[in-house]
Amino acid sequence: MKKLIILFFSIFSLFSYSQEDFKKKIAQDACKCIGEIKLEKKSKEMMQMQLGLCFIKVSTPYKEQIKKEYGIDLSKDITNDEKMGELGEKLGILMVSECADTFINFVDQSGLTDEYAQESTAEENSAEFMNGEITKIEKDAFVIFYLKGDNGILTRFYWISNVDSNIELEKKYQDLVGKKVNITYYSADIFDHKINDYRKVNILSMLKTE
Repeated sequence: MKKLIILFFSIFSLFSYSQEDFKKKIAQDACKCIGEIKLEKKSKEMMQMQLGLCFIKVSTPYKEQIKKEYGIDLSKDITNDEKMGELGEKLGILMVSECADTFINFVDQSGLTDEYAQESTAEENSAEFMNGEITKIEKDAFVIFYLKGDNGILTRFYWISNVDSNIELEKKYQDLVGKKVNITYYSADIFDHKINDYRKVNILSMLKTE
């Protein structure tokens, strides 16, 4: 699940025309390719294979840039599952910036979310807890809760995927300002184009009112 969340987070990524243009073109071509795949009556294995073929097709014209940027040589690494998996993740991140709905829908129907979900146990084991008061809520591409903990520290938490809650969170989250809550969250490193580096964010997984 964490990899998928990081993909969702990459919707914030922007591309500079000069250095990032080839990535944007790959993402656009990949979005077009998977958009042409008929999802009906296809097995998950077939859909995943077609996704892989799309990735190879759109990457090949830019193999030199990919080798320089990611250290993946498409001429030699095509049979390396680890390298190809790494390339798939990177292309997925680029695609979310171009066609989030199309890509997320395909990932969901292709069964890739099941693979990501297998990581959830490890994430839950590393989950952290906090109690406090919601002081502010920001709405952008994602909802961000500002929580003042019992220790007096203000922390931001990002609502990106399903959150376990004792209320109808989708309908009532805006009413939480000033309310005491208990939350569970985990941390993930995401790439922030503004600082050209990775930063750690807190991903909300459970929120319950007191």
